[in-house]
Amino acid sequence: MKKNPKLSGVSTIADLCKGLVETQKCETYYLLDRVVRLILTLPVSAATTKRGFSAMKIFKNRLRNTMSDHFLANKLVVYIEREMSENIDSKSVIDEFKDLKGRRAEL
Repeated sequence: MKKNPKLSGVSTIADLCKGLVETQKCETYYLLDRVVRLILTLPVSAATTKRGFSAMKIFKNRLRNTMSDHFLANKLVVYIEREMSENIDSKSVIDEFKDLKGRRAEL
């Protein structure tokens, strides 16, 4: 690091990751690059997990304790990603199901 001018001024882990990519040293020190990237993504993955458990706490109450895990997982995805689900038109979803073959009854 001391010999390379781009890596000598590194002060943060993010700067180290950028410097490794810019100097093409990420292929040489691939394990170091991998560890640095994992460290940088850790706060994001922890926040996503906490958000999921928070949503589960809201959904899984005494009245809904009997719901199956598959149904709960589907409901949680819609709740957690509610920004995306707000853009979905329910009429278009119903129309897609109507167009599917093999339905027993009309919707």
